Amino acid sequence: CSSLTSISIPESVTSIGGGVFYGCSALTKVEILCRIRSFPYYRSSSVTYDGFFEGCSSLTSISIPESVTSIETEAFYNCRSLTSISIPKSVTSIGGSAFSGCSSLTSINIPESVTSIGNYTFSGCRSLTSINIPESVTTIGKNSFYGCSSLTSINIPESVTTIGEYSFYGCSSLTSISIPESVTSVGGAIFYNCSGLTKVEILGSIESFPSIGYDGFFEGCSSLTSISIPKSVTSIGSSAFCDCSSLTSISIPESVTSIGNYTFSGCSSLTSIIIPESVTKIEDGAFEGCSSLTSINIPESVTSIGEQAFYGCSSLASINIPESVTSIGDYAFERCSSLTSTYIKATSLSTYGSNVFYGCPTKIYVPLGSEDTYKAGWSYYASRIVGYDYSAAE
Repeated sequence: CSSLTSISIPESVTSIGGGVFYGCSALTKVEILCRIRSFPYYRSSSVTYDGFFEGCSSLTSISIPESVTSIETEAFYNCRSLTSISIPKSVTSIGGSAFSGCSSLTSINIPESVTSIGNYTFSGCRSLTSINIPESVTTIGKNSFYGCSSLTSINIPESVTTIGEYSFYGCSSLTSISIPESVTSVGGAIFYNCSGLTKVEILGSIESFPSIGYDGFFEGCSSLTSISIPKSVTSIGSSAFCDCSSLTSISIPESVTSIGNYTFSGCSSLTSIIIPESVTKIEDGAFEGCSSLTSINIPESVTSIGEQAFYGCSSLASINIPESVTSIGDYAFERCSSLTSTYIKATSLSTYGSNVFYGCPTKIYVPLGSEDTYKAGWSYYASRIVGYDYSAAE
């Protein structure tokens, strides 16, 4: 009913079906006098969800009756003119995408009665500046604040144990956040493209910085300068810190056993990093484009260096590759234009990647007596391969 501007539901009404105001795009005022328990959605075999007020793009405000205990899926989906809403203490659950696309919503009060924030609940609420999550909430669903680009602060209470994937994706105005000790499970890429984020405090005992495909945990957090990785973390997922261009230093704890593909790719301000003895492999593109990286320590625990692992590390002058490393992937040190000395301690490699030193002026120092083996593996660099007495050097 696209020309309907206002409506009053009298006290006599005891039952309301799902999606009753769906697509009422001119509706500005709704008066609900009856005692209903929820704002239900409509679902059928052909339509996934039709929310109660979904598409009411002219609705600016509404008073939710105290009788309401649940706000169902997509209840206010794409109510683009809704600026504020007060949720009564009677409400215990807020469904997925309930306020998704409410692009004019600047503030909202979540009562202590609510125990979870569903998937996509506030996604696309680009005018929302702050929100207080009550102590009653235990779960923050995936994509819950996706694209809330004006959100400057958010309080995550000690009651929260789970934060879903992409939950703060694109919250570009968020400058700092603290994840409390209570949080034990986090989804992938939760801070993806939070370009204004400068400080993250992780107090919870989480085990990994997971990714979604190649969307990393902190990927695109271009203002993040430093972070302390908890000792509980055992794996850092793919692209975890990809394009964190302001990150100058990072300490990886001994608990970490794996660093994913492109983990620090594009961290152009990173000057040094210590890889702990617990790590066994440097994955593909791990430090690609770290143009300020001047030194790196590769521990004896590492057995392989992946493709493009140090591609474009233009400030790296020398590198020591321990005897434990037996495989070096394609383009591993390509365009490391300042690299003049590469020390490889293994007498031979199982994998001699192609174009490993393309664009590098480096000499390649290998153990005495293994020069011919390396020249056979890297014929293109034969003139640069030099025998070196590592036992005398030690």
